[in-house]
Amino acid sequence: MTLKPYLPPLLCALLLQACGLAGIATPQAAPTDPGAPTTAASVQATGAPTIAALPTLAPTATSVPPTLAPEPTSTVWPPTFAIWSFTDIRALDSFIVTINEKNTVNGTLTEQTNRIGYIKEPFSAYLNNQYQGGVERTVVVDDWTYTQTGTGDWYISAGSSESLFAKAQIPTANTDRLVEAQFAEKTEYEGIPAYHFVLAPVERVNGAATIQLEGDFFLAIEGNYVLASHWKETSTQGDFTQVYEVTETVSSIGQVPEIALPDDMQAMAAAINLPAELGLPVPGDSAVRGMTRYAHGIGVDLYFFTNPKMTLDDFLEHYRQLPATNGWQVTHVGHVSLHQDDCEFFRECVMMRKADTQVVLHYDGTTLRVEFDWPGLYAPVE
Repeated sequence: MTLKPYLPPLLCALLLQACGLAGIATPQAAPTDPGAPTTAASVQATGAPTIAALPTLAPTATSVPPTLAPEPTSTVWPPTFAIWSFTDIRALDSFIVTINEKNTVNGTLTEQTNRIGYIKEPFSAYLNNQYQGGVERTVVVDDWTYTQTGTGDWYISAGSSESLFAKAQIPTANTDRLVEAQFAEKTEYEGIPAYHFVLAPVERVNGAATIQLEGDFFLAIEGNYVLASHWKETSTQGDFTQVYEVTETVSSIGQVPEIALPDDMQAMAAAINLPAELGLPVPGDSAVRGMTRYAHGIGVDLYFFTNPKMTLDDFLEHYRQLPATNGWQVTHVGHVSLHQDDCEFFRECVMMRKADTQVVLHYDGTTLRVEFDWPGLYAPVE
């Protein structure tokens, strides 16, 4: 028997051992008939090397998958000053906001304080503007706005005026001068979690003037509305010095129980109802929408009505044909002497009387104004 048929498998085994793969089993050549031809290909096909199985480890109680770190959140930190994202505090159920302004010029102080109360539903509000000359008060109740000035003038109008909140600069809340303020800390303001932003004193030169601006504000974490703000601007130029300072604070959040017309303003509500109570005949569906009384005027109350939607000629003809109604009698259609507007020279008007009450109706095709002439100042121009 010759060794020639066994050389290929022997060479493969020797090469595998030389490569350090002792764990890999080597094939054993099966005995063959000396007369039968044997090729290397047939040995490789039937005797392919196999890989020994790795030992199996039994699982233990401590063999658990590793815990992955949480994904980072999208929350910006530290918070940034984004004035465009601030929430209007009128989204709250109720609040009181106070705005104090101080203007000191060469040591002389001028100060005013605006205090606004607000209830969302049913909507009602008030504004007290206290200044060195007096107090102007505005109250919004039952869809009417009542204003009494510091000098005693009355202004009444239907609905509510947006100017009521002008001093509070809702929703920016007097922070528009603090756009460069930086986040300082997470804290509380009056027990409410808040972010505190601070603008360190910043100085700039404008010509011969030097201006320094500083301030801070607190932003509610939940709701993103301004709880308090403060800024101060100091200007100096030669011997001139001006310090302008504004402080705004929100308080009594959700704690305002009721807003009503004060007792000393109840006469205003009675006055606005007077034309209806006296049964004053007005054309069409026209209704009172406002009233003005000047405390130091001529004693004439001005009432403003909605447009009766008719021409001036139709208006005048309506009253020429109007019989006595609700005790009112038309006394004159034409020009009226001593009239403060244009009834005397430019436009014909209507005069009516009920007992001792005299009124003048002035209409220009758009606005109907009724003047209650309590002193009896006006007279017909014949």
